Amino acid sequence: MPTAVEREAQAIKSEAKKILLIVVVISLVVYAFSGTAQVGQEQTGLVIRFGTIMTKTLKEGLYLGYPWPIDKVVRIPTGVSHSLQVRNFNLDPQLISERHIELRENPRFKQMHPTSRSALAEPYLVTADINVVHIELNVTYNITDAKAYYRAAGQFEDVRQTNVQDIAQKIVANALIQTVSQMEVMHVLAEGQALIKDRVRKISQEQFDRLELGIAIRGAEPIKIKHARVPSILQDDFSRVTTARQKRDEFINVAEAERTRIFDRAKAKVAEISTRASTYHEATVRQAEGDAKRYADLINEYHKGGEVVRDRLRYEKLAEVAPFFKAPTMYAIPNENGKQKLVITIPGKPE
Repeated sequence: MPTAVEREAQAIKSEAKKILLIVVVISLVVYAFSGTAQVGQEQTGLVIRFGTIMTKTLKEGLYLGYPWPIDKVVRIPTGVSHSLQVRNFNLDPQLISERHIELRENPRFKQMHPTSRSALAEPYLVTADINVVHIELNVTYNITDAKAYYRAAGQFEDVRQTNVQDIAQKIVANALIQTVSQMEVMHVLAEGQALIKDRVRKISQEQFDRLELGIAIRGAEPIKIKHARVPSILQDDFSRVTTARQKRDEFINVAEAERTRIFDRAKAKVAEISTRASTYHEATVRQAEGDAKRYADLINEYHKGGEVVRDRLRYEKLAEVAPFFKAPTMYAIPNENGKQKLVITIPGKPE
């Protein structure tokens, strides 16, 4: 017959088995539901089964899948905008100041001209007219292809810690270098900034698509130029150039206004002369046509009337011109045969 100690030991052993069984059951239940995942409203879920991305993607809601290591759900933030800052060519002023001090105290660069030291301390872009500028961009993009993004991200479980943004940042920086190298510095600093944003976006997106990063530059203002300036050591020179350009533009505007005024006045004069010429032309044509008709009628009448018409015309003409002359003077002079010749002198038109 078991003693009290043995009975107590058996009870403890039985209780331990029950606890162990409960732990095992709970563990099995927890493991069975370890494949459950909640996908947020602004996320796209990817099911990774034995390391392979499944075709079907998960939308917002609860997903019940196979437990680990069969299934793994990765949530990609496709419904939110992401920002990318390109500061390769416009460092923080404090960092630039520290670099200047470091170079100035370095024996290797101590004797270097300040302009040359500045080029080493401040990263810059070279323009088409061999000037330098500092530019900083903010880029807004969205994840458009969750699967491509996951592959490009290096298949990390936490997709926020990926190399996609680093790759995209380098692509945008290279696009900026390519764009600015084809533009003059004053164009970069002023009216050419819209062109810069358009070209950088186009070049960068082409590279994103070629590398299948699964992202697209989008937004109300997808690329924003936060800073565009010349090196501080050259600021005074550029200020003078800017002032000179403004004065030049003012002179050009004045000249354009004067040209417009003269041109408008010339156009009005041309229109006036053209109107007068047109009027004279029409009057002359009408008169010529009327004269031609009268002459044609006269010829027909002459063919019919002959001498009668000729005499009538002569008398009509004499009657027309007679009022313009004074009374004629008649006198006789001998000719070479000794006979008298009657001469009629008609004075000119009265004064």
